[in-house]
Amino acid sequence: MSRRAGYEESWDLTYLVEQLRELISRDLQLDEALAEELEDTLARLVLRNQRLRGLQRMVNAERDAEDLEILRNALERTDRELLAGLPALLERLREAHA
Repeated sequence: MSRRAGYEESWDLTYLVEQLRELISRDLQLDEALAEELEDTLARLVLRNQRLRGLQRMVNAERDAEDLEILRNALERTDRELLAGLPALLERLREAHA
């Protein structure tokens, strides 16, 4: 992706998502609240991926800088939310596996 977009993917987020992927591949016994939290997090990850792809397409199409900034800000906000919530979710999933 071009540097003009001003966005760098978070290695911390990538690491947490890999941990999540590993945990959900196991046989987990989830209560309703944890299942809903997991579903919400997965939906936010899908939204994040869509925003990232949209940003890449916009950069490749050399779109207006203001449009790029709006999408980049939305992507960064989603990343911050995921970075804040994923550690607690991962811990709860680990407890559900134990």
